Amino acid sequence: MSLLLFALLALFVATAFLAVKRIPEGTVVTLTRFDGHARRLEPGTHFVLPLLERVKHRISLGGHMLDLSAPELHARVYWQVLEPARAEGVIERAEALLSQTAVEICAAQRGAEPAQLKASLNQRLRDFGLLITRIELLSA
Repeated sequence: MSLLLFALLALFVATAFLAVKRIPEGTVVTLTRFDGHARRLEPGTHFVLPLLERVKHRISLGGHMLDLSAPELHARVYWQVLEPARAEGVIERAEALLSQTAVEICAAQRGAEPAQLKASLNQRLRDFGLLITRIELLSA
């Protein structure tokens, strides 16, 4: 009987330990349940439902860097997630989206200054919650 009680107590402690989730500053986490319900956790300490909720996305709000190398473009793009709710749908393919959009814009605006490219990129990426902070054009 005492072994069963000890096992139940250990299970309770382990479940309570798993129910507390600390989200660091500069990060947003999206949890999903089996029924499809999702919720977003901002930085701080939160209680979750262990075994029922799982992490779907872990979005870093800090800066990211992407090196672009295409026939018409050699650049370094610095970007960040500005609106996690909008970026959630594209976060897995954010670098591919940035790369494709940057190549399209650079092909359409040959010889444009980095500030013009940055403004055009930000206009196109606004709906995805992404922000271009800086573009460095590199020599080929």
